[in-house]
Amino acid sequence: MKSLNGRLMLPLTYATSRVRGLPFVLWTGMWYHPQSRFHRLSLPLTEAIYRDAGAIVAYGEHVRRFVVETRGVEPDKVFVAGQAVEPERFAALPANGDAGRVLFVGQLKEYKGVAELLAAWSRVEAPGARLRMVGNGPLEHAVRDAAARDPRIELVDYVPQEELPRELAGARCLVLPSVTTRIDREPWGLVVNEGMHAGRPVVVSDAVGAAAGGLVQHGRNGLVVREKDPSALRDALELLLRDPQRANRMGEQARVDAAAFSHDRMADAFEAAVAHAVRSSAARA
Repeated sequence: MKSLNGRLMLPLTYATSRVRGLPFVLWTGMWYHPQSRFHRLSLPLTEAIYRDAGAIVAYGEHVRRFVVETRGVEPDKVFVAGQAVEPERFAALPANGDAGRVLFVGQLKEYKGVAELLAAWSRVEAPGARLRMVGNGPLEHAVRDAAARDPRIELVDYVPQEELPRELAGARCLVLPSVTTRIDREPWGLVVNEGMHAGRPVVVSDAVGAAAGGLVQHGRNGLVVREKDPSALRDALELLLRDPQRANRMGEQARVDAAAFSHDRMADAFEAAVAHAVRSSAARA
């Protein structure tokens, strides 16, 4: 089994499995092929591996659709393992997000939608609203510049994992406004699972795998907006900031819905994929 990353490890692992006559299972979260020169040149090989793999484990239904509809993969060999985290750490604290705090947790990179979030936030007018950004990366300077202009923005360079549940519990909502770039599209966004286990509604773009894959459902457990649309993002944040009762109802539903995305369910998908690959390999022999 090999995930779809690494310029050399994927073809090497695949070639080794073929030389040794071993079943090969591909694990992938890709639902968009990067547009770099390397990725364009490697596309024929990647497509060949998709088609020849004994089975494919997909992060979610969005990835399943991508490999079946754009890569010509047989549907019966694709198994969906919706991404999961351990819920206990995040469900242990009661949600108390009534302070108007919007929380972003992630790398400060272009594909995380940092620029769009800052643009949207500059238009938020809800009383007492605050944006807490946890993370670091190449766009840190842009966040610091925005924070210097707007005292409602706070940049926290690093938060230990053990403190993340408290951060989530104290937020009105979690925001992840990822965007598609030339080389990236958010495969899933595990912080979304974490926020939902903490009983917080999430505001995400439609370029976030957790939304495209069915975890985030607009109006039920969070809000989904068009990517690269600061106005739509601003409206979604305003809605939850101005209506704490709605935010709490969505957060309660988020906790229920996130429970279905479990490690047991992931394990079942992997077991089914391996069994399918073994049967396919035996049939070839």
